[in-house]
Amino acid sequence: MIVKEAFQCTIHKLDKLDNNVPVNLVLSGGGMKGVAHIPLIEALEERNIKINAISACSAGSLVGSMYASGISTDEMLEFFKSTDIFQYSWITFAKAGIFNSENYGKLLDGKIKETFEELLFPLYISTTNLNKGVTNYFSEGELKKPVLASCAIPGLFNPIHINKQLYSDGGVLDNFPLTPFKESEYPVVGSYVVYPSSKRNNELNSTLRVLEHSFKLLSLASEEYKFFETFATVCFPLEEFSGFDKKQVDKIYKKAKEYLGERLQ
Repeated sequence: MIVKEAFQCTIHKLDKLDNNVPVNLVLSGGGMKGVAHIPLIEALEERNIKINAISACSAGSLVGSMYASGISTDEMLEFFKSTDIFQYSWITFAKAGIFNSENYGKLLDGKIKETFEELLFPLYISTTNLNKGVTNYFSEGELKKPVLASCAIPGLFNPIHINKQLYSDGGVLDNFPLTPFKESEYPVVGSYVVYPSSKRNNELNSTLRVLEHSFKLLSLASEEYKFFETFATVCFPLEEFSGFDKKQVDKIYKKAKEYLGERLQ
């Protein structure tokens, strides 16, 4: 019997990085689980490892755009703790989504720069162009709209109009946007926060549970091969947490911090 082995966390290799060489950082989507990206950034800071560029999707684009705008990790953590994803006063029936994405732009005021050109280093935002069915990586011009688009989960948040096209959650096609760094000379460090855990038989004893787990595996299958192409990637074990409950932010941060602490010197 031939079994394809699952990717194993390689974040221990972070200790082998030369702090004279900057890294490219890839941040996945994952709703509130994106908080786990923050301890990784802190670990890089503690080792005086500089960021050359960030490529990010969905929640990762929030973390990436704030960090590239000069926002501290403490401020980012507070943003996630104080921000309601589902603000019922913003429910709309006139758009292609339950919640009006544009309203969430107000939450980013003062948190991110107005344009990509004002950032501390290059940033690539993964979005899905719904008209053409392709991934678009924004890296210049206005910053807020691509970030909102990258976070616009289909069905929940309406797509964002950019240059007469509709853009939605980058995770639909590329939740681990490695592509912008294919030709880069610098090592890539990845952070993936929606890695599914192994299941026992009694955890797969209903139609809903089997469908839910299968969907997560399907999503992983389109991303996992990329992990092998990075210098180091951490796949945080966060399946116990919801991606939509801000009350779990502290627990997610603590779990991610402990996970890294166990694997780094």
